[in-house]
Amino acid sequence: MIRKRKYVKKQFGKEQIEVIFDPHQVYPKEQHPGVKRETVFLKKGSRITKESKPLACDMILEKDLPVELRDGTVIFTDVIRPAGKEAVPAVVAYSPYGKHVHSLHLPWGVPDGALSGLQKQEGPDPGFWVPAGYAVVQPDARGTYYSGGDNVSFGTAEALDGYDIIEWAAKQPWCSGKVGMSGNSYLAVAQFLTASVRPPHLAAIAPWEGFNDVYRQTSMCGGIPNFGFQQRIDREKEGFTYYENMAAMSEKYPLMNAYWEDKRIRLEDITVPAYIVGSYISKFHTYGTLEAFERIGSSAKWLRIHNTHEWSDLYEYQEDLKLFFDCYLKSIDNKWIKTPPVRLSVLNPGGKDIVNRPEEKFPLPDTEYKKIYLDNEKHCLTEEKPVSETKQGYRSDNRKDQLVFSMTMDATTETTGYFAAHLWVETESAHDLDLFVYVLKADAHDNLMPPVVYGAPFSGFEGSPQYTPCGRLRASLRETDAELSTESKPYLTFRHTEKLVPGRPVRVDIPLWPVGMIYEKGQKMQCIISGYEINKEEWPDLEPAASVNRGKAFIYTGGDKASYLTVPWVPGRKS
Repeated sequence: MIRKRKYVKKQFGKEQIEVIFDPHQVYPKEQHPGVKRETVFLKKGSRITKESKPLACDMILEKDLPVELRDGTVIFTDVIRPAGKEAVPAVVAYSPYGKHVHSLHLPWGVPDGALSGLQKQEGPDPGFWVPAGYAVVQPDARGTYYSGGDNVSFGTAEALDGYDIIEWAAKQPWCSGKVGMSGNSYLAVAQFLTASVRPPHLAAIAPWEGFNDVYRQTSMCGGIPNFGFQQRIDREKEGFTYYENMAAMSEKYPLMNAYWEDKRIRLEDITVPAYIVGSYISKFHTYGTLEAFERIGSSAKWLRIHNTHEWSDLYEYQEDLKLFFDCYLKSIDNKWIKTPPVRLSVLNPGGKDIVNRPEEKFPLPDTEYKKIYLDNEKHCLTEEKPVSETKQGYRSDNRKDQLVFSMTMDATTETTGYFAAHLWVETESAHDLDLFVYVLKADAHDNLMPPVVYGAPFSGFEGSPQYTPCGRLRASLRETDAELSTESKPYLTFRHTEKLVPGRPVRVDIPLWPVGMIYEKGQKMQCIISGYEINKEEWPDLEPAASVNRGKAFIYTGGDKASYLTVPWVPGRKS
């Protein structure tokens, strides 16, 4: 029997919205042997596979424990815990990525033999945490594998499932009653979601690189559909029911509505201690992670911005995270609270990055937000507003055509924080326009010097250049919220479409991903404007969304239509 797509009407606040669900691909039964509840004794010194790290203590693996959620749906979880009888804190790794999938090769960039092979994809390694006196809880999310119900993503329903799992874990005889959460990417978003609904026994979270607003930061960033990202996540979900097809929802509901608002996490409601980790090199995670640190309501919160890749960092900093969890899940006075609130990396391609520089806040409180103007006549960036109004064109539908504006640094300079582009744009004949804006580092000869990340998908052995900071916007969705917007962080509503009139210039305000970057004397800051992404496709095996670009587009500079960048200039940091 072929299962067809189904449409389910769901209530989001005062709006009833039709949600699209597709059937999971059905996999051979030998890949999914079914529910098999059993308790397995794992002996100290044994290996899960010949490539994995030997276990440092005796462990108990309880497989396929049923957890009943508030609506009666039953999901299944594995628990890996110490073999003794002492009650220990639990660390929950919540995601739709199978609890039985313990690949040693998915977290690229992690050395062979570094992990036990018991860890869930992008989750904490029980081989580290169980010997440290913790139990690791690895549920299969609703609607994945043999867990019941249809799978939903990133909204209130998933937050409440997280709540129920936390409270279930806290009541188990092996648990001390203190529960934390850990993991990166989807597992980080799940932590923000769950913490926002305040389960009583959730004592701390440690989200490594996530997001907090699905529409603005992933699926419809800048109002431009990003089907590939969501399709890639959905490919990782397996099961025998249905999954919420967010790529299809992006097509059905391209504007912000109650469905997308439900996937915007109420960060101010998060009050538990939080150790948040981010970087500048993820176009899916950077903005949402750093914004989450700013906005969560926790009085005890820490931020560390690294300069590598999230997977390798997750396992490299386990001892650091243990200090945090020992403090809040075991009440150990280990001086964690004296850890600097912010530990900052600043990138310096071609030189030496700064790593773990202590700071009190982020964004840095002494940041000077400079207006750096674009100048068409001199093809440059300048602190002086050009007097004459001019316009310069490029083919918006040509991937290779772009406008480039440069500024040579006369001293070593640091730019750390949020950037924004404020542009006057016009089309020759089209009624819409996709804009991609980059602020990049180049050498004295205009050769780009992007940071290179290793271990990321499709990066290969030579690593992948990351062109950052970057921002994007579909010009017809340019409306901003005046109360929520600032010069460095324009806030776009995405609620109304206002098509362009050919030949009539309009102003657009585009938030760019934050970055920390050092420019040495003689190096250049470049602004590149294009109709497409300039970096290679993140998911080369998936079809990108269609562009609205047609024909020639123009950028105005100077006079009453002065286009400019807002750049976070950081004084007093010379090294």
